[in-house]
Amino acid sequence: MTRKLYFAIKIDCEATQPAIQDPDLGRRSSRGFADVLEAAGCKGSFYCIPSEAKANRDVYRDVAGRGHTVGLHVHPADLGYEEFLGLYGPDEQRQILVQSTDRFEQAMGRRPIGICIGYGSCNDYTRRILLELGYDYGTTQIPGRILPECASVAAGAPLDPYFAHPWNRVLSGGLDFVEIPNTVDPDSRMWGGKHPQDLRIELVDAKNHYYTIEKAVQRQIHDDTPLRTIVGCTHNIFAYDDPGDFRRQTLEGVIAHTQRIAEQHHLEWCGVTEQEIAGAYRAAVPLPSDNAERTLDRRGYDKA
Repeated sequence: MTRKLYFAIKIDCEATQPAIQDPDLGRRSSRGFADVLEAAGCKGSFYCIPSEAKANRDVYRDVAGRGHTVGLHVHPADLGYEEFLGLYGPDEQRQILVQSTDRFEQAMGRRPIGICIGYGSCNDYTRRILLELGYDYGTTQIPGRILPECASVAAGAPLDPYFAHPWNRVLSGGLDFVEIPNTVDPDSRMWGGKHPQDLRIELVDAKNHYYTIEKAVQRQIHDDTPLRTIVGCTHNIFAYDDPGDFRRQTLEGVIAHTQRIAEQHHLEWCGVTEQEIAGAYRAAVPLPSDNAERTLDRRGYDKA
């Protein structure tokens, strides 16, 4: 069992989406985000909607050259569709994902292999389509979220990285796509109980995030998970280039908290990309069969 704690944080790069339309903000934010991570000895995962990749391609080519990873962020509205990917059937999803992938490739000069789905909006078709299109890993949903209005329902989904199931979005299985969930506290509910507190930088302050991180690490040690991971997220619509910005200060606090918690548990802190987490997971866990046996807990069926 590895004695490492893998820390990864993604930034959804979407400052060019119709509701914001501020590519300069996105440019400054993404550069500032990379600078903060590099100062801490960490690498980040940048997920760009196609219009962002096109508008700020020099920024994302630069950060990729500095060791960060750049993948696709999907908001169907960026292409003129309805907002939530999980509302679409397989043919329409494939069409949206093909168009998004092609436009990303045109902007960046290469095809992405990592993906993050906006709103965590997916359904039972999504992962198979992603695998068909050459995606290797990503975040398609948020464990514990119950937002049917966004076609984002993942109650009971695994809390840590796993191989996706080919037919069921909340089960692990034998599909060679590594799902990398955001770190969440499933016991702390927000938004009227519909959303678990997750490690979203802009959601709460660093003090509150400390408890989510500590609880996740303790759970993973207790469960003896194949990898210990802390996965955070944010968006490039905040001033990460400004040392006085609250979100930047929260990001710096989250990094420091994770390093401190790793030390307390005698773990080696590793600031990595999500692509590196996917690689480490594949090295640690054999790809299972889709026919893995599942059993029902029948202890309550026994007669007194």
